[in-house]
Amino acid sequence: MDSLKLNSPAKLNLNLSVLGKRIDGMHEIKTRFQLINLFDEVLIKKTLSKSISVKTNLAPSIENKKNIVFSAIKLLSDHVGKEIHCEVDIIKNIPLGGGLGGGSSNAATALIGINFLFELGLTSKELMKLGEKLGADVPFFIFGKNAFASGIGEILSEDNKNINDKYLLLFPQIHSSTKELFYKWDVLNKSAQKSLLDNEENSFLPIFLDQNREVKIIFHELCKNNSFKLSGTGSTIFCTYNDISEIEKTLKKIPSKWRHSFCEPLQCSPLLTYLK
Repeated sequence: MDSLKLNSPAKLNLNLSVLGKRIDGMHEIKTRFQLINLFDEVLIKKTLSKSISVKTNLAPSIENKKNIVFSAIKLLSDHVGKEIHCEVDIIKNIPLGGGLGGGSSNAATALIGINFLFELGLTSKELMKLGEKLGADVPFFIFGKNAFASGIGEILSEDNKNINDKYLLLFPQIHSSTKELFYKWDVLNKSAQKSLLDNEENSFLPIFLDQNREVKIIFHELCKNNSFKLSGTGSTIFCTYNDISEIEKTLKKIPSKWRHSFCEPLQCSPLLTYLK
């Protein structure tokens, strides 16, 4: 086998609480991860050229050493002590900076796909340990099942609840910086941090809305008829729905530049096929 094509899934944070900042600068969190049927497409090909190439369909494309997928391949190569020469082409459908874990999912997909394609023989637990070095969400995408997460996101327990909800995702076309939102949480006083923990399903929601005033106005208007949430650190907001006609009314309230997607939950990741 010289190539492998994989679907790299997105996730929603059904809730997200920041518990505090650790001595090492990382943050303790609690969250509930839900996989959804929104995918990037990742094609991995062996190559005769002694290099690693990562390309996406985006312009400008973030390529090679600035790309988390490149970092994942290099990390895996160093870990097994074997040079890995490949080309990775990614068709991005998951919005960047949207709180849906697209980059982390792509990194996990690269670790899983290359481990399978090059017959490296690493277990899922070994890959998850490597994934921790790349980003807090990467282990979840290797775990491949809906989960409750704690620690920095790497302590996972399977969420066995069979969810049949349908989701409407709204994309305000804003790149939300996870690093920036954590910084804004850090500079809050202890009382404000506790208030977010006690009163918000997502600790970042008020922070995100305060720095995106247009989204804040629309968010509160939308919440008059639907219960919208923020996924991760944003910028995607989402709600569950049953009646498509009601959702069509909601879509009339959003700006024309916003994108949207109708998604359904996954019970497990398609990537599990390639793990042992």
